[in-house]
Amino acid sequence: MNYKLLLIALLAATLSQAQSFTGSFDLIITQVYNNGNQRIDSISYYFNETKTAIIIHAEQNQPDLRLVFSPADTTITGLFEIKDTKGGYILPMNEKNWPAMHYALREYGTGPRTKLNYTGEQKEINGLWCSEINCESEEFEISVWGTNTIELTLIQLLAYQTVGAGEDTKAIDMLDKCGIQSFAIETILRGKNDKPDLSLKVENLSKEVDTTIFSAKGHILSDMRK
Repeated sequence: MNYKLLLIALLAATLSQAQSFTGSFDLIITQVYNNGNQRIDSISYYFNETKTAIIIHAEQNQPDLRLVFSPADTTITGLFEIKDTKGGYILPMNEKNWPAMHYALREYGTGPRTKLNYTGEQKEINGLWCSEINCESEEFEISVWGTNTIELTLIQLLAYQTVGAGEDTKAIDMLDKCGIQSFAIETILRGKNDKPDLSLKVENLSKEVDTTIFSAKGHILSDMRK
């Protein structure tokens, strides 16, 4: 039996099961420091039946990075454009190149079984009714406004940002301990001990996905699987 091919088949099946949502949205991440300065980053997410893509929007004159996750051939393709030159690379989909892969592949609703602290507060955000859940760690007081109408978790979303050998997963590990399984429309982390405050908000939620976002057409790719 070819165990390598069996492992690839199981990986593809697992990711396709975890990826039940189809659509797109932006995740806006704001950090506010004690001196009043702030930094705003944004990541766009795209999900269809077979693939996931994110665009990490760079600051200033740096190129955006588009990452396409393809479970069918267990690859991660990085795409960028610098001065009209389209380049990129292909990585094997494994935990060496994607340290938080196990979080992204985890089937919805199977995370840590933690007694959740629902505050009883509810509000409508982006047309969805959300419930507030509080959590606390050594570094942050955390407030999550989530809905169960979309089968994605904040942990899964953040996991897609950890492509690259040696990427740090401490923040994801910390949030995962909260056990919050709902789709976090808005998350507020109030820092302790001089940690900056952070907010993560989902905006531009849509059921539509432009399939060209998954294409590498026109890009010269370096195959890092060899």
